Amino acid sequence: MENKNVQGMIFDIDHFVVHDGKGIRTCIYVKGCPLHCEWCHSPESQKSSPQILFAASRCRLCGLCVSECTTGAQKITDRKRIFQRELCDTCTACTQVCNQGALTVSGKCFTAKQVVKEVVADKPFFQNSGGGVTISGGEVLMQADFVTEILRLLKEEQIHTIIETSGYGDMENLLKMAEYTDIFFYDFKLGDKEKFRHYIGGDVDVVFSNLRRLRKVTDQIVLRMPVIPGITDTLDNIDSLYETACKNQIHEIHFLPYNTSAGAKYEWCGRTYKLGEIKSDIEKLEWYKKMAPKGTDVFIMG
Repeated sequence: MENKNVQGMIFDIDHFVVHDGKGIRTCIYVKGCPLHCEWCHSPESQKSSPQILFAASRCRLCGLCVSECTTGAQKITDRKRIFQRELCDTCTACTQVCNQGALTVSGKCFTAKQVVKEVVADKPFFQNSGGGVTISGGEVLMQADFVTEILRLLKEEQIHTIIETSGYGDMENLLKMAEYTDIFFYDFKLGDKEKFRHYIGGDVDVVFSNLRRLRKVTDQIVLRMPVIPGITDTLDNIDSLYETACKNQIHEIHFLPYNTSAGAKYEWCGRTYKLGEIKSDIEKLEWYKKMAPKGTDVFIMG
């Protein structure tokens, strides 16, 4: 059903991207996720509502934010900036006066029509490169009506669409999106039920069940595995990944090497990053590529 005025929360729109699908793409990142992967490279995506990010290294102690803050959340004590998040009401006044970019807001409300209007400006680049739009998160299923309407409007513009999803959500919403989606990038994180619950949260059976049902309506599915050393890159998990691909007749898999830049974002959110400094073993991934089932293409993404 047409609903161009449906609204949603977005934390970023990234133009001229070349690593989230074929050609030049515009990536739309919706806010909110039901999971909490310990390695999440966008912790600001997890909360559904807007939030203030504070990059302490950029602060020059000018005091403008303290003057604007009406709740006492912003303080300077002994030449040190303190952000008391528990007092913040997210009015965003502090971000509007911070000239150094130390304080920013993650999350802005858009209508589907507003999003597509911004995206359509990139259409010539899509046409020349075979690109299009990728919608990611957070988790797209958290804002299903909003995302489905964006997809519908993009298809009216004949723009190629990719959805990136964990598969964790209402299956009926995923099927609605499938009508307007050219390719699904479907996460395979961990196949083991207990490990999934420990590192990610939730029930992995939901992910597998939704994948089986989605596969009945489309064969344009790519399994994508974040490579987290010692957690997802074990032989048992690779076996589970390949078994899942075979059972669902999925013929393309992407390994996503660990993103080492995630730590700073946790600081901005006032959170502690648990994993610390680790690095993907590319040689191990090359070996795992050779183990892939016949007829399955495996790519190590840059």
